[in-house]
Amino acid sequence: MATITVKQPCAKCNKGGGVTTCNGCRQTYCTKHFVEHRLELSQQMDGIDRDHDVLREDLLKEIPKHSLFLRIDTWEQEAISKIHLAAETARNDLQQLLNRTKNDLKLSIEKMTGELHSSQQTDDYTENELKQWMEQLKEFRKKLDSPLSTMTIMNDDEIKSPIHLIRICDKQHQQLRQRSSTPTIRTPDYRTQHAKESIPCFIEKQQRPSTPTIRTCDHRTNTTKDSMMEKQLRSSTPTIRSSDHRTNSIKDSITEKFNEIDGKAILSEDNLVVTCCLASILTQPIIYGGNQYSSGKHQIRFRIEKMGDLRLFFGIIRSLENISRSGQAQNNNNNSLYGWWDLNETIINGKMQSSKYRNIVTTGDEITLVLDCDNKQIQLLHHRTKRVALCSIDPEKCPFPWKIVIRLQSAGDCIRILQ
Repeated sequence: MATITVKQPCAKCNKGGGVTTCNGCRQTYCTKHFVEHRLELSQQMDGIDRDHDVLREDLLKEIPKHSLFLRIDTWEQEAISKIHLAAETARNDLQQLLNRTKNDLKLSIEKMTGELHSSQQTDDYTENELKQWMEQLKEFRKKLDSPLSTMTIMNDDEIKSPIHLIRICDKQHQQLRQRSSTPTIRTPDYRTQHAKESIPCFIEKQQRPSTPTIRTCDHRTNTTKDSMMEKQLRSSTPTIRSSDHRTNSIKDSITEKFNEIDGKAILSEDNLVVTCCLASILTQPIIYGGNQYSSGKHQIRFRIEKMGDLRLFFGIIRSLENISRSGQAQNNNNNSLYGWWDLNETIINGKMQSSKYRNIVTTGDEITLVLDCDNKQIQLLHHRTKRVALCSIDPEKCPFPWKIVIRLQSAGDCIRILQ
């Protein structure tokens, strides 16, 4: 008995005349539609070949300048500007220190000149005086020939540099790597940072010490730093109490930002963060708030992101006035200046008062400055120790409106306004 063969239907016309099967799509076609199928594949091949040729031509063309190159150029110029600023500040400080040394030497020699002339005219001198004058002349000559013997250049290697390095890394690769293995790291400002790998794609800031800033330093000033700050205790000196109950009475929280800067400091993060770039006896930055206060009760909370060995100042001044740099670093001539150096040295009418508390504020602390305009007083709350400092304001000395003022003393000092 003969075997009956059943043919597969054509994938196009669905008739039972399928004579061949395509090895690619595994479908059966009749003769007519198999030819059409091969023609379609040929047309797709031609399209791929055209796209391939176009891609090769585009690859041979000059690639347009990537936008990241502009960001790199901008970072380079900003870093160079900061370095130029640091160098110029160091030159100016050095020149002023040299001039001061020369002027001091000039006064000493003029005094000696008067003694010599007087002794010569009266013929009144002995071997002892001659020996003393000879020693003085040798000392004066030494100072004149070597004016830099008491000065040096200090590299601020231990501070967070205002110039951050940049690098290129692959954002997509980084995200995959973070999901698979990298744990989240909490920083003091509660931001999430992750490990980064150097594969090209995007620019990021690298938080590590970079080019150190340079400042000139006169060793002679270090020995008298504390003695200039000791003043007689006055009856109006506010007290510091270990209590935080006054925070409950604060009803109004104002949105404050840093505004005007006098000195070497930079603002960032929408003027909520200020960082001291350089600090010397001549350039310690003074920062003012942007708001004016005339009534009500307001609080501004700060966090000390970074603090050096020297203390910080928090206070107020009348809005139409700025701190005069003609006064000492911690004792100004402004009658309207009120506030505290590190919660323990109080400034009233621009003059420093004394307190038994010293060196309280440190890196990571949070403090709140309260401006009680209705009661004409200000408060400084130190949240870690729960201390509260109070100071009454004389409206004749410091009339409304008020503005906040902060002073930094060390390169790298950084303060954030918390909102």
